[in-house]
Amino acid sequence: MTRRKKSSRQAKLQTGIPVVKVRGPGSLLAAFSQSDRVRLVRHLLALAVVCLAGVAVAATILYVHGQIDRLGNRYTSFCSINDTVNCDRVLASEYAKIAGFPIAWMALAAYAGMAAIFASASRADEQLRRRLIALGSAGVVGALVFSGYMAVVAAFRLETLCLLCAGLYTVALTNAAITVSMLRGFRNSAAGSPFGPGAAAGVFSVATIGVVALAWLTWPAGGQAAASLRSAEDVRRADPDFYAWYTALPKVDVASLVRDDQVATLSRDKVVIVDFFDLECAHCKKNYQLVKQLMAVRGGEVQLVHRHFPLDASCNDIVPVSLHPDACRAAEAVECAGLQGKHDEMIDILFANQGQLFAENLPRLAGKIGLDKDALERCLDEHRTLPLVLADARAGARLDITSTPTVFIGGRRITGALEEVGKYEMAVVIDAVRPH
Repeated sequence: MTRRKKSSRQAKLQTGIPVVKVRGPGSLLAAFSQSDRVRLVRHLLALAVVCLAGVAVAATILYVHGQIDRLGNRYTSFCSINDTVNCDRVLASEYAKIAGFPIAWMALAAYAGMAAIFASASRADEQLRRRLIALGSAGVVGALVFSGYMAVVAAFRLETLCLLCAGLYTVALTNAAITVSMLRGFRNSAAGSPFGPGAAAGVFSVATIGVVALAWLTWPAGGQAAASLRSAEDVRRADPDFYAWYTALPKVDVASLVRDDQVATLSRDKVVIVDFFDLECAHCKKNYQLVKQLMAVRGGEVQLVHRHFPLDASCNDIVPVSLHPDACRAAEAVECAGLQGKHDEMIDILFANQGQLFAENLPRLAGKIGLDKDALERCLDEHRTLPLVLADARAGARLDITSTPTVFIGGRRITGALEEVGKYEMAVVIDAVRPH
């Protein structure tokens, strides 16, 4: 036995740790102990499993997309819980697609690819494993940047939490944490980390540029651009995606959407917007503000009709649980104010004080807009206007309305309303009544 072999055997006997041969400065596992190598493989397999979870979530999102496209307003997914936690509202928005294709396809392909990369790296030889780790880590950074962008859109533009989307955000964050932990294991490696801070910064920059490009492609057209539109053809050229989506919506007779006492007030020369709303609904408040902006710029072309659809079991037969327990009483108060000639003003003050709609506070709020508080209280105590609220809620039930707001523009149904006043302007231009 040679001196070299004997020394090696002695070292093994003394330490109890297998000796790893160094194959040169480029070796991935240079100076790695057996436990470090096992830990690296575990990290890679964990990343592959988490990526597969991302594939499953993306596939579920695509299923919901398909149901929304096929069934429209008749479909409600399992994760559309209320006005704030609502997957359908996010996935039906224009931010969720590029050129008509769901962005979730990108997530599915990306996570499937990363799962394959990390799984392959766990079994690859040293040099190939190093390259695969670098490639997979770059994918993790890109996915994290993209998830951050989508989270900002949902939170600040749509003001809605999509639980399925949050699942993808969780996948991205988990992958990032595992990747950081894995790369720390290369600190003592003679070969160094296969994906260092410089590479991470470069991938982050490229991913950010890609997200900016995506935002440019998917961001809805602004209201200023819509203000200059004069015809449906102008809208088609300015925003072909919106034009194609909106004009494909089926139309119903506007007269079938309003109460009998409202039919006579309908204008034949204007686009009629019928808004089914709930005074405690945060999205209804936002939509109401958008429609008010629309009326300020195109009031001469639009007629607005309000109808109540409180998510309150005390006056809405199809609501099993009162999500908004003060909504029915508030709706009655609006109609009582209408008897004093201040219907719209009452809606304004109630939306402005949306968190204070308990019954005892309604007369006080009515007094702020000059209403006779005593008369309003008598009206509420006698439930004089309850039949109007019941008629609105039952009409909404016949129309299969399940969430608020639901808006009909010129007879075209839009669940969840539109994201900004510019879209409303484009809808009005498309449906504008043309003089013969």
